[in-house]
Amino acid sequence: MLNKIVARDWKVSPEDKLRERYGLWLPQDQIVDAIFMDSGFETVVGVAGLPFRAPVVLELLKYGAIAGFLKETLIHHDSVLIEIRQEDLRATGWKNTAGIIGIDLPEEIARSITRVLANIGSWAGQMNEAGEHVIDLRTPSPGPHFHTNLLIGNRIGFPRPLQTTPKSVIDRLGGGSFRSHAATQVLATRWDMRQEEHGFPANRQFYLIEEDRQIFYSADPKDENVEHAVCTHAQNYTRIEYTTRCGLKIERLIFVLPHKEGLPLATEVQQIKVTNLGGSRRTVKLVYTGMFGSANPHALFEDVLYSNIIMQTGLLLDEERAIAAITPDYYSDFSREDVRFHTMLIDRQGSVGFPKEFCANYNEFVGNGSLHNPEGIFQLSNRLSRKGPGFFALAAELELEAGEDCRVHQFTGIVSSKLHDSFHEETLQEEVYRLIEYVRTPGSVEAALLEQITFQNRYSELLRLHSEDAALNTYVNRNLPFQVFYQTFVSRSFCQTQKGYREIGFREIQDLFASMYYFLAMGMDRFVKDLLKEWGSKVFELGYAYHNFYWEGKEPGKWSDDALWLIQAVARYIHYTGDYTFLDEACEIAGTNPVRKRSIYETIQAIIRYSGKISIGKHGLPLLDLADWNDCLKLDQDSIDGITKERKYKEQLAAKGLDLGDEPFDSQYSESVMNAFLLKLAIDEMKGIAEAKGDPLYAGQLSEWSAELQGNIQEHAWKEDFFARVLFNRYEQYSYLGAKGDGLSADPSLDGTYFLNSFNWSILAESASEAQIGKMLEVLEEVLVTPYGIKLMSPADMGKIARFTATGEYFPGDRENGAVFKHASMMAVSAMIKAAKSVDQADLAVRLSKLAYWMMDLTLPYKTMEDPYVTCGNPRFCTQYNNSETGENIGPILSGTSTWLTLSLMSALGIEFTGKGLVLDPILRENDTKMIYDLRIGEASYRIEITKPAGFYRMKDSEFVLELDGEVLTDNALPLERSKGTHLVKLQLR
Repeated sequence: MLNKIVARDWKVSPEDKLRERYGLWLPQDQIVDAIFMDSGFETVVGVAGLPFRAPVVLELLKYGAIAGFLKETLIHHDSVLIEIRQEDLRATGWKNTAGIIGIDLPEEIARSITRVLANIGSWAGQMNEAGEHVIDLRTPSPGPHFHTNLLIGNRIGFPRPLQTTPKSVIDRLGGGSFRSHAATQVLATRWDMRQEEHGFPANRQFYLIEEDRQIFYSADPKDENVEHAVCTHAQNYTRIEYTTRCGLKIERLIFVLPHKEGLPLATEVQQIKVTNLGGSRRTVKLVYTGMFGSANPHALFEDVLYSNIIMQTGLLLDEERAIAAITPDYYSDFSREDVRFHTMLIDRQGSVGFPKEFCANYNEFVGNGSLHNPEGIFQLSNRLSRKGPGFFALAAELELEAGEDCRVHQFTGIVSSKLHDSFHEETLQEEVYRLIEYVRTPGSVEAALLEQITFQNRYSELLRLHSEDAALNTYVNRNLPFQVFYQTFVSRSFCQTQKGYREIGFREIQDLFASMYYFLAMGMDRFVKDLLKEWGSKVFELGYAYHNFYWEGKEPGKWSDDALWLIQAVARYIHYTGDYTFLDEACEIAGTNPVRKRSIYETIQAIIRYSGKISIGKHGLPLLDLADWNDCLKLDQDSIDGITKERKYKEQLAAKGLDLGDEPFDSQYSESVMNAFLLKLAIDEMKGIAEAKGDPLYAGQLSEWSAELQGNIQEHAWKEDFFARVLFNRYEQYSYLGAKGDGLSADPSLDGTYFLNSFNWSILAESASEAQIGKMLEVLEEVLVTPYGIKLMSPADMGKIARFTATGEYFPGDRENGAVFKHASMMAVSAMIKAAKSVDQADLAVRLSKLAYWMMDLTLPYKTMEDPYVTCGNPRFCTQYNNSETGENIGPILSGTSTWLTLSLMSALGIEFTGKGLVLDPILRENDTKMIYDLRIGEASYRIEITKPAGFYRMKDSEFVLELDGEVLTDNALPLERSKGTHLVKLQLR
């Protein structure tokens, strides 16, 4: 018989084997790395005495001499253990018949092992004071996301920036891809089974050739000629530096150009500076490569042939027939609307020239070699190819006197008909010419980078933390705001993880919840309003919204939470600015032809009416539809989209002679309890806004609706120890999902399933009583808290009621089947901090506060540096998940995690913008006695100093003194002054 074993059920680890065999010889505090040497899972090689877990054994086995020695030693032993001691190494073997035996390490092997194991503590790189990640390119990477940077352009002030802002993902070797407007790839992503190798491997890479010998390849830092190779990922740019044993210094600078009128829609630049460190003149040839994105990416799923034969090579030549740009030339008219190009400029001490060699055929370039050692590198083919793919290589010679440097600028971009009223056949030539004229001016590239850096610094001025934790200050002041800014313009599909060409999701307006405060602090009120109106224009007349959109929307009304998020965003803007006139501004109504408009206020009214009076179930709660926020909660297999529901609803009303909203849509569909909380929050927000706007009639109606909805929530959704997640209307056996007794638990020890968002949003919507919060917290601590964070849900067997749900799609502990989904975990942190401020029981407030900060610490990305090869992730950017069984931080990088982390931090610091002004209500860590931060409000700057004794203190039950510029205030609401000025706020809790 054959014996099947699988990863999640196999519990025997090589480390456990070593510890079992070595016993007390191997102390428990010794950190060990080990691997099995064959599939018998008995023979083990390990290394002990590490600063943290790292793949040192695999690194040792990459060297033939070391691998050979270990394999030969294992002929006589069942295990080999190498211990790192202060001054030397000790090797021992273990054999079943003889126990532990000393092994003599040959001097050369010992030196080799010592060399490999040197500086293990810095293998993952270092985070400097500027929040930059400095990485030795020759060390093993903890994971595909760990050494990744995000780059973004700037089209603020130009049309449709939400759709058109260009963005890049880049790894430590300069790999990755570049996207312009919407989902349009300029540099190709990669479509294969390695989901976390994002860009085509030729992207942004280059070679140096000297005297018919390849002496350098930018993606091969372990080449014997490379002496030193370091990458520095900074906010919105990356620098990579090498020195070679043959006497060259090579510096790379990569970023996305901020947009200028008349230039291509999107342009990424890589500046390559080559310096001759030697004492004699040298001539080297530089060959640069890339792969243009497909003109029709959807064809890659079924007809790659088509994707190739619709393109041919195009060149833009100057008067001397040098190559000003290489570009794919597409056949189809619709493909010609987005034309990619690459330009190389060689700056020889102020004299700018173009290359005269090119290759557009990947096979001709690589030949029988590889990208690391291509056969066609010495002389490019200069053949105009009649088909794709969009590979390109350009080459030029660099003359370098002793001590001299040469700068080669690479510009990869796209010329597009989008937002271009006069786009025509020569637009490519015109815009590339203007780009060349712009960048050939000395210092222009450096000035463009400075412009990007200056903008990012201004954007980050909203909040400047000055705590005693330097690492936290750096993260909050630099990397966190950059990720929030980046996510404002980018769909979840674009990061290191390969995903489909997903568009911007409506619910991603959550990113604006945080980023709007940064924009508003810069005085960019109009920009925020335009973004809000763009989302508002994706709402249909009845009140449902497109789920995804770029230039056009799709999947209308299929996800029931979408439109409700808009109301929270508008409310945040109104509370901050007091700009109630914005509610009267008009936005388009989705789905109307010809296009009609209505006010933001009317749009919100339609959303509330649809979600609260029309699209509701038997218990008076909003319908789930295809799913709500949790996409894997697809429980109604026969759900319909909004357009179909609207048609059927109007037929229902017509048959009875009723008007819209007189009765709900008649169905047996399930109801979303989370949506009920989102709806209650929206109603309560709008009630206050309607009162301030001077609409008492609508405010009174909303007050009645809120009370009715709260009654339905308490009557139908509370299930003894937790709020349910979904209510069912079609099953006899199952009446709800989530909470005790639902009959759907996949864990025999649990009588029910539990969902984190029922806890989160019942608190954020102020639906849960204090007693209910206490009961839910007990369940949370017992069922959902793992060593690696708070899980999204407990084990559930939803296959009993539907197919294609979370439990049917993923292994337990992965993604939406019980992972630590940090987006939701940060919602939980916000909820716990909110509750900690308001509950009467001080001990309950303490428990909430402690759990909130514990979860926050597990989410702060720089914490991965403490155990990088186990936690993985990225030390500068939040990832979306932690596996709840292993603790691995898993991508994608883009998610609501950073957004809700920002909102949670602001809440913990006491920052709450309301109609009354800035309400200070902090919940600091118990051991913090002082917290100082600067808050930017328009042109005004507030320095806020909070002091308290050690222990748990809050405004609710503490004595406090609050001073604004030396004047003692009677409550904790600060009037917000946005005009220029500097203010000092002191809050003392005691």
